[in-house]
Parts: sequence; structure tokens; C-alpha cells
Amino acid sequence: MRREFSAKIKLAAFQRANGVCEMCGAQLKPGRIEYDHRVPCALGGEATLKNCECICRECHSEKTHGQDRPAIYKAQRLEKKDAGIRKRSRWPAGKDAPFKQKIGGGIVPRT
Repeated sequence: MRREFSAKIKLAAFQRANGVCEMCGAQLKPGRIEYDHRVPCALGGEATLKNCECICRECHSEKTHGQDRPAIYKAQRLEKKDAGIRKRSRWPAGKDAPFKQKIGGGIVPRT
């Protein structure tokens, strides 16, 4: 569950950043400021000042798509694996299946 930062934490993070992006150092403009969790909520991050960073939209997008999402998806896959949850196979297994797949990729009826 995502936990949002309070207004008090956002203000403290903005003052700590001194008007510049904490990742790339670019000047932060009104309306283009993002408050990001250093450790994402899905990976156990809290909504605290220590876990809050004040960054520009470009850095936020890059971090979210390049680092956070893959790590979150991997954690979810491992959690499902530990619980014994697997995707169902696309093809019925065994010799009882009505079709078989050839080595070259073709699918033919079982005879």
C-alpha cells in the first residue's frame, strides 16, 4: 500500500534540497517538483523525511521506470514463487494432450 508524504515532510524535504533536484542538481521549478520514496513503499519504504527526496519530473520518471518497477516486479515474482504460485502452462502437459509441438515450432495434432 502506497503511503503519501505529509505536507510537513514535503516542506522539510524541499528546504533540505535548497531548490535543486537531489539527483541531477537541476533547478526545481514550481509544478515540476516530485517527492519520491528513496525506498519504494512496495519494498518496505516508509513515508519519512529520511526516505523522501525532492527531484525533478525527468529524474523521477527515469528512476521509477529504470530502477523501482523492475525491483518491485522481481520482489512480487519471488513472493509468488515462495508461496508456490505458478503461471499455468500454455499447453497441456503429457501425452494426453490433443496437440504436440514440433522442434521447429509447428503444432500438429497428436496421432
